[in-house]
This record gives sequence, structure tokens and C-alpha cells, in this order.
Amino acid sequence: MLRVVSHPEADQELEAAALWYEQQQPGLGEDFLQEYEAALIRIVQAPERWHRIRGDNRKLNLHRFPYAVVYQAKADALHIKAVMHLHRRPFYWKNRR
Repeated sequence: MLRVVSHPEADQELEAAALWYEQQQPGLGEDFLQEYEAALIRIVQAPERWHRIRGDNRKLNLHRFPYAVVYQAKADALHIKAVMHLHRRPFYWKNRR
């Protein structure tokens, strides 16, 4: 199984989104985090399955929430580049390593 390495800014995006959803409705932030975890499981099981965007980067849209996980699958690890809101600033993450 691939190990998952997350960019620090992707971690910040995940936390900020979960906090925002939790403020909107108690429990919704936890639902968001569970959907993110489910997306990671799907990606790890089949990293080449999801849509390719910008070079070797791929993206998987979350269910229920307007977010996507942007990642790059390498031989040794799955690199999470962004937890991207689908209606804001596309490709802002493109320079992340």
C-alpha cells in the first residue's frame, strides 16, 4: 500500500474547510473529514484511475462537498498537493512540490 504524504498547505486547506463546515452545522465538519478519508482510500486503491490534470497530477472530487483531492502518485508514495475548492482559483497549487 502507498504511504500518503501531504503538502503542509493541503493540510491547512483540509483543516480550514472542516472548521468552516463545522461552524455551519455541528457534525458537518466531521462528515467532510470522513469523506476526505474515504477519497484517500479510493485513491490509494487505484491511484491511476482518477482524472489527470496538469502533468502527472490527478484529482478526485469528493462526494457531497465541492472539493477535490489533487495528488501525484509516485512509486514510493502518494503526494497530496491540495484539498481544492472546486469553485475558487483553479490551479493555484500548481507550484507545490
